[in-house]
Amino acid sequence: MLYITLSVSLWASSDVDVSRCEATDMGGAGAWAALVVAVCVMCGEGEGSVTPSPHELYENELASNDYLKVGRSLNLLPRFGFLSLSIKVFPEQESNYWLFRERTVEVFRKNSYWAVKSHGQSSSTETPRRAYDPHFVVDFCDNVQDLLTAYFDNFYIEGVPEPHRVFTSSISVQATAKHLGIHPTYLRSMYSFVLVRLLRRNRRATLDGQPALTGSFKSASSRIRVGSTESVNQFLDQYGTHVITEYEVGDVLYQVYVFGNRTYWDFKNNFAMSTTEDDLIRMERYFSPSHALYVGDVKLASGNPNFEEAVQHRLLEFTYFRFYNSIFQIFKIPDLEESLEQLDGEVVISLKLEKITKIVPKSPERHWLGEILDNTLSLFYVTM
Repeated sequence: MLYITLSVSLWASSDVDVSRCEATDMGGAGAWAALVVAVCVMCGEGEGSVTPSPHELYENELASNDYLKVGRSLNLLPRFGFLSLSIKVFPEQESNYWLFRERTVEVFRKNSYWAVKSHGQSSSTETPRRAYDPHFVVDFCDNVQDLLTAYFDNFYIEGVPEPHRVFTSSISVQATAKHLGIHPTYLRSMYSFVLVRLLRRNRRATLDGQPALTGSFKSASSRIRVGSTESVNQFLDQYGTHVITEYEVGDVLYQVYVFGNRTYWDFKNNFAMSTTEDDLIRMERYFSPSHALYVGDVKLASGNPNFEEAVQHRLLEFTYFRFYNSIFQIFKIPDLEESLEQLDGEVVISLKLEKITKIVPKSPERHWLGEILDNTLSLFYVTM
């Protein structure tokens, strides 16, 4: 992967400095006065008679998300291929007031470990509200696999080379296309894509301390018998396949553009070579129906029901007698930033899962467990 960072002023100015450098401190309202494009060029779900409001539902769901904690384990196998049904990464059609519905289990003794937290912290009954990053992340994706890889680029699942397959490989093409805001046709044929994202990072937690195994975990692992697949399956059913060692929650505003082969490669090469403000202004034409075969809907990953009314309908651009949605309007209409930031909602935007074999005491039984787990993950990965 080749990462390129470009700074571009959105305001007409004669003293604009356009340079290839990492974004520094751009806090406050001024952060929205500039656009820093990080380009990744990729290779290859009450009591009482009163119905609770959506906001109350959201807060109740947040308070019930006790399973999302570092130092707990989960079993990926039962939901391999459609983990997005229990770990929220896309906007949902029915209910968006949940975050994490996958059962997890305590494997470490309390007080032997803790979570190192960063970003804004709040109580469980408050909805954290932080600003979005002051830059877009733009991923050039040669094919559908690259597109899904880019969307899940902050996910790591040990033993699974492409984490997106755990979340999407058993989901229908129609459902995946709807999540991405494009027509299913473009996921069935040879097209290329550009994914544009704007991230809000609410809070991150990382496992730390000197984790000590619970007695029940040690007892369960001692019942593993070398040569017995059944004993391994019983252990995995009880304690799962992976341990959560890090996660981050927030929200993502995103849009997918579909391109034909020739236009895509021209765009990709020219964008990567852009060094001046004028170069980047010329690149903007590619994010329109005049160059893209299809301009996808602007989506908010949390699926806040007020998004369309508050923000989406104001993201319209006009070109060649056609209206289309443009995520870049966020920076062109001053009060859209505030409207977007007032929308509550969260998804998991980053997740790190390590194989449970790492915490099992070293022994022949651990080796046998690892062998069975690796083979099973590989089998699921290939067949799902």
